[in-house]
Amino acid sequence: MQPQLTYPFNAEQILAKRKRIRRELLDSSAAWLDKRVAILGGSTTHDLRDILELFLLSHGIRAKFYESEFAQYWQDAMFPNPELEAFKPDVIWVHTSLRNFAEYEHFAQMWERLAEVYNCPIIQNNFEYPFYRLMGNREASHGKIYEVTQMNLRFAEYARTHENFYICDINWLSADFGLREWSDPFYWHMYKYALALPAVPTLAHNVANIVKSLYGKNKKAFALDLDNTLWGGIVGDDGAENIAIGQETSQGQVFSEFQAYIKAHKDLGVILNVNSKNDIANALAGLNR
Repeated sequence: MQPQLTYPFNAEQILAKRKRIRRELLDSSAAWLDKRVAILGGSTTHDLRDILELFLLSHGIRAKFYESEFAQYWQDAMFPNPELEAFKPDVIWVHTSLRNFAEYEHFAQMWERLAEVYNCPIIQNNFEYPFYRLMGNREASHGKIYEVTQMNLRFAEYARTHENFYICDINWLSADFGLREWSDPFYWHMYKYALALPAVPTLAHNVANIVKSLYGKNKKAFALDLDNTLWGGIVGDDGAENIAIGQETSQGQVFSEFQAYIKAHKDLGVILNVNSKNDIANALAGLNR
């Protein structure tokens, strides 16, 4: 994988060097998996397409793209579309945002038709929250924020009950990125982008992760060191009784929290492995501790 595409990445560098990164990826000797990705957008999607291509290439997926005209996602989905039908997408990504907010049935009907006509996985954005609150805290129970929350829950329930339907969680992504920065209206009024340009790699990375998971390209194991990774200190030097783990100290709490995080992955089926220079007796003493 290109170092520029390794998380956490520098979005500005990816956007500035996209052509060189693409050329270097395509010049590699990867055994490509060729896929066709249709992007049905409710806003401008050119940069999303370009950066999504980079992340897919980094996962060994060489994509061809169909891209709808500006804000034509509904028309492309709901009416006969010889170009999209001839394209025969392997994956359809519906890139909508709060600026495309509509009744639930507007989306549910579209998903049903896409599934019927194209019979492929569908990725659907949920909705980010508005970057302002007209009624302050009351928005959470009566205003637009409440409406978005309810709609996202309905999207989630559809995903739980339908195969080949996946949520791209821009509600979480925008919160993690910073809602005001994500939704900077400058980019909408200047370029009709539903999100700020610096946020594009974050969204493209997330969509690429969904696509690669569809084709068995997820990583399925952790290889972890022990000293100063699973616990604080060096067990061979400090002794198992003196390593930092548990609730007695702030440092120990940090390592306990990390262990809980790793164990949660194990419970999902990720394999945990030890990669350590410790001899077996010291490693087991630390693990038993």
